[in-house]
Amino acid sequence: MCGRYVLKSTLEELKKTYSAIPDGFYQFEPNYNTAPSIHMPVVIQEEDQRMITPYRWGLVPFWADNPNTGYSMINARSETLLSKRSFSKPFLSQRCVVPANGFYEWKRSGSEKVPHYIYSPDYPVLHFAGLYEHWQSSEGERINSFTIITTPANSTIHELHNRMPAILLPDEIQSWLESANQDTGVLQDLLRPWPDDSISFYRVGTDVNNARNSGSNLMEPYRDLFS
Repeated sequence: MCGRYVLKSTLEELKKTYSAIPDGFYQFEPNYNTAPSIHMPVVIQEEDQRMITPYRWGLVPFWADNPNTGYSMINARSETLLSKRSFSKPFLSQRCVVPANGFYEWKRSGSEKVPHYIYSPDYPVLHFAGLYEHWQSSEGERINSFTIITTPANSTIHELHNRMPAILLPDEIQSWLESANQDTGVLQDLLRPWPDDSISFYRVGTDVNNARNSGSNLMEPYRDLFS
C-alpha cells in the first residue's frame, strides 16, 4: 500500500514537470510526511490543459452518504478497479497523477514496524497513477478527493511490503490523463510494478510514525548511537 508520501517539489517545479497551470490562486508548502485526509496537489486534464489542483487524499465516492468513507479509500488495487463500485467510474474518465518525490513503507521486525524511505535515483519526481472524485452533500458541502492506485510490489520493495504505488513513466502521463482514453486494456497495461533497478530505499527514524511531524529531517537516513 501507500500510506505516507513526500512532496518537496515547488509549485514552479511541478508546473514545468507537467506543463500544467495552477487551478486559480493556489500555493502549497512542501510536505515530508503526507498522510490521508490532507489536501495535496494532483494533476488532471481539462480539455487540452493540464491543471494542478488541491484534492483531499482518500477518495469519497459520489454516491456516499457521508465523506467518512474516504479514510478507508486512500489506495485502490489495480487488479480490481473495474469490479469495485467506488473505482470503476473514475477509472474510465476521472484519472489523475499524484506527484511525489518518494514514499514511506514500514517493515515488520518482530513486534516493531521499522520505517523506510523509498525513492527513485533516476526520477526526482514520481508520477503516481490516481483516480479522483467529486462528492457533494445534500447541504451543498463539496469535497474533491483522490486515491493512489497500487500494484504488487517489485522484488526490491517486496522486502518491505507486498504492494507499491503504480508509477507512470513520463511518456505515459498523457495517455493516463486523457479522459477520452477508455480502453481499459491499454490503461491496465500502465499499472505495473516499477522496474527493480530504478527504485531504492533506506531506513529512517521513527519520527515519521507521527503524522503531525513533517520536517525534512524525516527523510534523513537512520543513525543509531554507535554509527
